[in-house]
Amino acid sequence: MRNSIKVMLGYCLPFLLLLNLVTSCIDRLDFLGETEEGQLVIYGLFTDLDEIHVVNVSRTESFGFQPRGVINAQVAILTEDGERHVYLNAGNGNYELQNIKAIENISYALEVLVDNKIYRSSFEKVPSVIAEDSLSFTFTYEPFKNEVSEQLFTLSTTSNLSSVEDPVFLRWMAEETHLWQRTIIPCAGWCPPPPPNCFIYDFMEPNNLKLFDGSQSSTRQAIQVMWRRSVDNSFFFPFFFSVRQLSINRKAYQYWEKIKIMINNQGSLFDIPPATIFGNISNVEAQDELVLGYFEVAKSKITRIYTTRADVPFNMAEPCLYNPQKPLDSYPRGCMNCAERAGNRKWNELNPEWWVFD
Repeated sequence: MRNSIKVMLGYCLPFLLLLNLVTSCIDRLDFLGETEEGQLVIYGLFTDLDEIHVVNVSRTESFGFQPRGVINAQVAILTEDGERHVYLNAGNGNYELQNIKAIENISYALEVLVDNKIYRSSFEKVPSVIAEDSLSFTFTYEPFKNEVSEQLFTLSTTSNLSSVEDPVFLRWMAEETHLWQRTIIPCAGWCPPPPPNCFIYDFMEPNNLKLFDGSQSSTRQAIQVMWRRSVDNSFFFPFFFSVRQLSINRKAYQYWEKIKIMINNQGSLFDIPPATIFGNISNVEAQDELVLGYFEVAKSKITRIYTTRADVPFNMAEPCLYNPQKPLDSYPRGCMNCAERAGNRKWNELNPEWWVFD
C-alpha cells in the first residue's frame, strides 16, 4: 500500500569520540514522497579524505515516522579492479569504513546485501578538480524567518575554481561548533578542578541545499551567501563554522538538483512532491524495484572560520556568570550540564584538533 511517508535521506552517525566534520557525516535532509512502506533507502558518502565513511541502510515507515534502520545488512565498497572493502556495523542502520579513502582515476561502487538480495550502485570516479573556498561572515539586524527583524549571522563563501576545462559540480554543507562554559562555583579550601568546557555541534540549515554547476557558469569564481542563523548567547564564546565542499559528478549533481527543485517548488519539506526521486542504486536481480537514496563518490575539502565575542556588534551578557546573590537552583540547567545545554545536538568535552586561533 502506498502512503505519503516522511523519508529521511540524510543521517548523521552519533559520534562517540570526535564530533566534527572530519567524520564523513551525512547531513540531515527530510522530505515527503509517495513511497511504499518498507521501501529500501540507502545513502552513503565516500571521499578522498582520511575519515570515517558512513553508509546508512533503512526502510521507510508509514504515518510520517522516520525510516527504520536495517541492522543486518552487509555493506562493502567495490572497485572495478576487483578490490572489496567491507564496512563495519555501527548499529541503527549505520555502517562505517575506516583507513580507506577514494583515489583519483579509480571507480567505486557500493554493494549492499539485505535479505539475500544484492543492491549495487553504479561505478563512479572521484572528480579531479575542486574549488578553493574563502569564508566570510556578517552580523546584521533584519528579518529572517518572519517579518520581524532580529540579530542575524550570515556565512558567505567565495569559491575560486580550478583553471582546468573539466566541468565542475559542487555541493556544500556546513557544521557549527560552539564552546560553552558552565557556571563555576567558587569554593574555599581544597576545590575540585573547574568543569571542562562543552563543545556543541549542529548542522547549519541542513535542508538549504547549496549547489554549483560550473558548466553553466562563464566565470571561474562563485560568490554566494551560504547559510544564516539567529544570533543567540552561543556567540558569547568562540564559535567555529566548518564548511565541507564536495566536488561531485554530473549525475550526483542532477540528483541533488532535483531534490532542491522539489523543495523550492513545494515551498515546504512537508508538502508531497509530484514524484519520488531515485538515485544510482538498484536491485541487481530485480531492476524494477525502486530504491531510494544515493551513493556519492566525491573529492572533499573542509574550510573553517570562527567568531569571538569581539566580532559580535550586539550587547550580550555572559550567560552563566556566577552571581553570589543568586541561588544555585535558579541558574538555567544548561549552565550546569552540557547535555541540558546541547538538547538533541551532539556534544562532548574534548577540544577538536582544529580548535586553533590565529
